[in-house]
Amino acid sequence: MHTPLVYSSQTAEDQWDFKPLFEPVRPWIEGAGLAIADLETTLTGDEYPWAGYPSFNTPPVFARDVKAIGFDAVVNANNHALDYVEYGLKQTADNLDGYGLPHTGTNRTPEEREQILVLDVAPGLKMALLSYTYGTNGIPLPQPWSVNMLDEERIRTDVARARQLPGVDLVGVALHFGQEYAREPDAEQERWVQLTLEAGADIIFGDHVHVLQRIEIRQVRDQFGRDLKRAVIFSLGNFISNQVGLYREEGVMFVVDVKKEKDLTTVEQVSFVPTITHTYRVNGEKRYRVVAVEKAIADYEAGRDPLITADDYARFKEAWADATVHLVGSPEVTVLNVDQSVTLAGAR
Repeated sequence: MHTPLVYSSQTAEDQWDFKPLFEPVRPWIEGAGLAIADLETTLTGDEYPWAGYPSFNTPPVFARDVKAIGFDAVVNANNHALDYVEYGLKQTADNLDGYGLPHTGTNRTPEEREQILVLDVAPGLKMALLSYTYGTNGIPLPQPWSVNMLDEERIRTDVARARQLPGVDLVGVALHFGQEYAREPDAEQERWVQLTLEAGADIIFGDHVHVLQRIEIRQVRDQFGRDLKRAVIFSLGNFISNQVGLYREEGVMFVVDVKKEKDLTTVEQVSFVPTITHTYRVNGEKRYRVVAVEKAIADYEAGRDPLITADDYARFKEAWADATVHLVGSPEVTVLNVDQSVTLAGAR
């Protein structure tokens, strides 16, 4: 949430509406049984100025609008979690709680560190969600338990605990890691993914590098000797930002279909919807929004979206050509057809 995105969302003095940033992709978010995003800003409040890089602070009503657009939870163990140190961490958590948006990754108390967030995916289907980061931009942790750091023993312990919780069918893990702007995962990312899969995670979603990295289906043998599918994306790219350059403007909605039979829940299919941050102007003022690339291309061709210019159209086609090749790390990974926007896991 860079500063231009914040101020372009201001509707009046001390009033904000962030929903237009995400309105074009609302059908996918609302259509999912469980929609999760990485919150890479603090919601510290007006004690500090609204700010972007290097110390992010977004009006707290951002949490209200993220929930209103359909997101069910956010992870926030990332390198900006301590941008306003302990005060900012606590204020962010308090504001997320105040707007009823579940979160995991930072902790106000040691007891909170031991709690595992469990979310409903569908009736009779629950997922535990965990979140870890490589660091906090050199800012020391106020307390050892303040931010969930990448730690081998802790990940193994947390995933094992999550799997044993009553009613938990799946474990999802967010890993904030990698080298910024690297289009391919490095050896450290590979190591953390393998460790987390071996610990028992079903779904791993990575972020931090601000560009897309590949999606894979991995086969992992469980404790009963069954070979089961696991879903991995090394980097989701940028969903919304003010970063410039095709690769930094690209993002993805990473979609995992799961199936539950008796006591076994398995990953059935992994697909994706390429997105891009679209900048446009209203009365000469710059605005931002996330669009689904395929739908934006179709809308331009059909004359349905006057905000899309010929230059935008050419850029969207370039993004489509890149993302639909670059993201496919396993033959089974597919693009989610644009017409399937309301037939995701929650609608089945």
